[in-house]
Amino acid sequence: MRGKLDRRSGTVYKEPQFLGQIGVRLLVMKNFLIVVIGGLAALVLVMGVRTGLSGGGPEAAVTRADLVAYDGAAIAARLGTSIRLQAVSKSLEATPDAQAFAGIAQFLSEAYPAAHAAMERDVVGEYSLIYKWQGTDTGANAGAQKPIGFIAHLDVVPVETGTEDEWTRPPFSGAVHDGSVWGRGALDNKGQVIALMEAVERLAGEGFAPARDIYFLFGHDEELGGDKGAGAIAERLKARGVSLAWTIDEGSGLAQGIVPGIEKPVALISTAEKGSVTLRFTARGQGGHSSTPAPDTAVSILSRAVLAVTDNPYPLKLDDNVIAFLHALAGEMPFSRRLIMTNLWLTGPLVKNQLKGDALTAASLHTTTAPTIIRGGEKSNILPQQATAIVNYRIHPRDNVEAVRDRAVKLINDDRVTVEIAGGREPSPQSSASGEGYRAIAATTTAIFGDIVLAPALTLQGTDSRHYAEIADDNYRFTPFVYTPDDLQRIHGTDERVKIENLANAAAWYEALMRRTAG
Repeated sequence: MRGKLDRRSGTVYKEPQFLGQIGVRLLVMKNFLIVVIGGLAALVLVMGVRTGLSGGGPEAAVTRADLVAYDGAAIAARLGTSIRLQAVSKSLEATPDAQAFAGIAQFLSEAYPAAHAAMERDVVGEYSLIYKWQGTDTGANAGAQKPIGFIAHLDVVPVETGTEDEWTRPPFSGAVHDGSVWGRGALDNKGQVIALMEAVERLAGEGFAPARDIYFLFGHDEELGGDKGAGAIAERLKARGVSLAWTIDEGSGLAQGIVPGIEKPVALISTAEKGSVTLRFTARGQGGHSSTPAPDTAVSILSRAVLAVTDNPYPLKLDDNVIAFLHALAGEMPFSRRLIMTNLWLTGPLVKNQLKGDALTAASLHTTTAPTIIRGGEKSNILPQQATAIVNYRIHPRDNVEAVRDRAVKLINDDRVTVEIAGGREPSPQSSASGEGYRAIAATTTAIFGDIVLAPALTLQGTDSRHYAEIADDNYRFTPFVYTPDDLQRIHGTDERVKIENLANAAAWYEALMRRTAG
């Protein structure tokens, strides 16, 4: 999963990681709302009825008992081998390590012979891989079910220089230690690649043949934006006339011990992701000697421009997706809290006011505004003629890049300040939380992980999924790993590792999902 990319310098900046950002912390409130309702018996009755209707979920057709357990130790060893192949995405200017990516492609073909015998493989953009597992439906049934796509990426972020010695096990060792596989990419995203291939290898080895086409789409530059990897793959599929029913990528997972008051894992199925845009504000003023200043300098003009956008943030909204998320969690809460969360028609303003107190919860409710760089002036006694500021926005799906710029111009309302788009991408379309893909992901998760909570969510940063929006009806983001609070700090950080249990469960999950949707 990539961080923020400065497309001019090619530098990747790390971002807070995904599970908490997606809306998990919508319930991180020091003191939950206290609502006093009395005197209106009819109102209480309506609320009680609505409260009683919360909860419920899809029933699984493929249960864990139907599947043979996976050999976690064997999977761990293969993941360790892939981690030692250091396919690092450093910057847009850096040439990919051809040997490392070729090594990964060769390793996959050798480690998963049955899968490679069953599927066709193409190389795109020199390093990315497309696998096609041909469906068996023919005749009248041919084309009755559109193909589905499983997305993952082969590249990893660098290890920050100077932090190598802080790792418990070397960052590219792929060491198996203390029940986990250690190394860069274990969680993001080679663990997912390996779990997928394990499931295909078993299915193909048993003679399973999917009824519909299945694509496995492994990009090589997700950490740099994915343009040459996933972007090129999507163009190749589009040229072939491929239209996908839905895709599934990274971007969320099962949160364990993260949502206050809920002990069960919370399976967050992301139905959309935010976009982003970087705006450059340039202010111009009269130069000269500081002893005879004009009423304004470029610095003061620019300062007011920055304050104009930061003092007027986008309003927070409890949209349908946030409401669905809160309702999904409500069934696991004490009655008093459930009463609040299932009656947002009344308590919504109070809930929203509480949520805005935390930066992470607020980010899921609106487009965010973040001034990050400001420059102006050369010497203390010289009036600067020009000053610039960089402001980064993370765009909620209800907004768009051009509208963000236009709003900034209106708020600044000063002809001495120009506002330019310095790079951006639109938010993803909103995928259905009731469509085939969502239902299948939810049912499979319940089948494999048992008594859990299911909730739709929003991914705050970018994934490769955005490249497939034009050729897929729906795009979902969900990795079948259980994440704890400590895990969130390790993605792109020191001591990245994945539990062997997670790998075995994920392989079983992918197998069950393929049997459910293409059996």
